[in-house]
Amino acid sequence: MKVFTDISTIGLGDIIGSGITALFWFYLASILDPSGYGQIHYLISIAILTSTFTLLGTQNILVVYIAKNKDVVLTLLNLALAAGIIILIISTVAFDMFSVGLLILGIIVFTYGISRNLARKEFKKYSIYTILQKSLTAGLAILAYNFFGIEGIVYGIALSYFVYLKYIIEDIKNTKLSYSQLKIHINELKINKNFILANYFLMITNSITNQVDKLLIVPILGFALLGNYSLALQIIMILTMLPGIIFKFALTSHVVEGKISKNLKRNSILLSFVFVFIGVVIAPIIIPHYFQKYTDVIDIIQIMSFSVIPITISLFYFAKFLAIENGKIPLYGGIISSSIMVLGMIVLGTIFEAKGIAITHVISYSSLCLFYYIINKKIERRVN
Repeated sequence: MKVFTDISTIGLGDIIGSGITALFWFYLASILDPSGYGQIHYLISIAILTSTFTLLGTQNILVVYIAKNKDVVLTLLNLALAAGIIILIISTVAFDMFSVGLLILGIIVFTYGISRNLARKEFKKYSIYTILQKSLTAGLAILAYNFFGIEGIVYGIALSYFVYLKYIIEDIKNTKLSYSQLKIHINELKINKNFILANYFLMITNSITNQVDKLLIVPILGFALLGNYSLALQIIMILTMLPGIIFKFALTSHVVEGKISKNLKRNSILLSFVFVFIGVVIAPIIIPHYFQKYTDVIDIIQIMSFSVIPITISLFYFAKFLAIENGKIPLYGGIISSSIMVLGMIVLGTIFEAKGIAITHVISYSSLCLFYYIINKKIERRVN
C-alpha cells in the first residue's frame, strides 16, 4: 500500500506538471508555424546538452549520494554551479545568448532541488515544486513571448527553473567548510570517482541520444521538420510519463530497500503496450484537427510510439544498475544508443526524411533495452 501511495504522490506532481507542460507546448504549436516551433526546441536542446556537461553530479548520482548522506554532494553542487556561471558568462559575451546561458544555470539549480526531494523521500514537496515550476514555465514563457518573441520563451522557461534556489542557498549557508572538512570532501570525491565519472559520461551519452537528433535535423532537414518532430516528441513524452514516474520511485527503492516489486515491473510493461496503441491508433485521429500545419507529425508519432516499450523496460534496468553504483553498464549502453542515434539521423534521415528520423528513434532505444537485458542476464547468472 505504501508503494502505491509513494508512486501516487510522485505521480501527482508529474502528471499535473506534465499536463501543464503539454498544454503549454501544444498551445505554442497552435500559434507558431513548424519552423518557429523548431527554433525554440533547437535553443533548448543546446541548453540541455550543455548543462549535462556542467553537471558532474548528475541527478541520479545526487539521489544516490544524498540518500546515503555522503559528504561529496556539496562538492559536486559547487562544481556544477561554478561551471554554470562560467558558461553563462561565455554564452552572453561570446555568443550573445544570455537566455540559453540562464537556462543552463536554471537546469543545474532545478536538478539539485529535485534530487534532494527524491533522495529524502519528500515526495509531497517534490510534487508541489514540480507543479509550481511547470506553471511558471507556461506563465512566464507566454508572457515573455509577447515582449521578446521566440527568445522570450527561453527566458521564461529559464526563470521557472530557479524555484529551488532557496534550497541551494540554505544548504550552502548551513555547511561551513573548514580545511579538514574540505579534505574529507575531496577524499570522498576521489573514493567515488569511478562511479561519478562513469555516471557522468553516461548522462552525457544519454543527453546526446536525447538531444543530438534535434541538433542534427536542422542542418539536414531544416527547422520545419524539427518542429514536426518536436511536436511528436511531446506526445511520446506523455506516453512515457508513467514509466518515468515509476523510475524515480524504483531508483530510491533500490537504493534504500535493495529491490523493486516484480508486479510493478510487469504491470508497467503491460501498460506500455496500451500506450503504444494510443500513439499508433488514437493520436493520429485527434492531432490533425488541432495542428493542421504539421503535415509530417502523424507518420512520426505512429512510428515513434513503438519506442515506449523499450524505454519502459530500460528504465527498470537503469535504476537497478545505478542503485548498485555500477555506472559502466549504463555508460556502455548509452554509447551504443547515442551512436545509433547519430548514425541513423544522418543516414536514414537523409534517405527517408521524417520517417527515417522516427525509425532511428525506435532502433536507438530498442538497442539500449536489448543491451541492458543481455548484461542483466549475465549478472544474474554470476550471482546464482
